[in-house]
Amino acid sequence: MFLYLGPGLGGGIIAVITGVFLTIFAFLVAIFWLPIKRFLGFIKGKKTKE
Repeated sequence: MFLYLGPGLGGGIIAVITGVFLTIFAFLVAIFWLPIKRFLGFIKGKKTKE
């Protein structure tokens, strides 16, 4: 048996999948990139003061 799901459900599925991937990407940026960026700025600031 085949069910007609319609274009709205397809768009919703695409939106949910995109949202999940963007959430994972934002999580990885917050966990890894921002602390590294802050540390590099700290190192650069320390070198100019000396």
